[in-house]
Amino acid sequence: MGEIGKIAVAPTVWTQFILAAALGTVIRRQIDISGDRPAVLSYVDTHAGPGRLSPAAPLHAAMATAGGEIGGSAYLAALGAASADDWYPGSWLVAGRVMCDLARPDDAVEIDVNDLSETVIEQARRNREAGRVRFWSHDWFLFLRSRLGMGNTPSFIFIDPPVDDPRGPAYAIDAAILLDTLSVPYMVSYPARECQECLDQVGRTGLELHLPGQDTGVMLGGGAERALLHLVVDLRRLASALGGELVIRLPHHDDYSI
Repeated sequence: MGEIGKIAVAPTVWTQFILAAALGTVIRRQIDISGDRPAVLSYVDTHAGPGRLSPAAPLHAAMATAGGEIGGSAYLAALGAASADDWYPGSWLVAGRVMCDLARPDDAVEIDVNDLSETVIEQARRNREAGRVRFWSHDWFLFLRSRLGMGNTPSFIFIDPPVDDPRGPAYAIDAAILLDTLSVPYMVSYPARECQECLDQVGRTGLELHLPGQDTGVMLGGGAERALLHLVVDLRRLASALGGELVIRLPHHDDYSI
């Protein structure tokens, strides 16, 4: 089964909920564009973790509170019922379930899982589900550059810089600007209230959950921002169910005159 990583519930729910909705929007559009031809649905996770997280009980309780008011949630469908082992899926398992639910019989589902810890990657290997999964263990920015150099362009990239990496915000800005230039859909997680400069430089809107000691934010771009307007109402309800508040952080643009 592999070891289960323990992580704060509310920020994880927030990030995964937005991930599932944005990824679903991107994948549906990719399938529509491909028409009768098989599509390669490809998800990339820069800081993936082992794939199984705990405890499941508080997460399911929070989602049960919000579930009656949040309709058609890709995340609720991917989450499924609480398991006997009291675990819930990490981001790359959620993404795989969303893609497999939307994929047609001839479509290919690919997932690139990266984590700097080789121990975590070994755990992740034991937790894989459907689709073709490639496992990497590199610095996340080096991994992302290597993955972009491969033949097929990813359908969606989740950039989740480690919180203890002082270079994380600067690299995240560089990565976001590059992916916007390449029109590759992406999501970046960041510490809420601490990344106004990141949003300013990239020119994207932040979706933040404010909770005492558990603030977290997410930025969508590269085409994934199409999901933003459809998310706002559900995110207000989800934030309330998690005991927090939705804050929409806008980029600040300065005009320079010489």
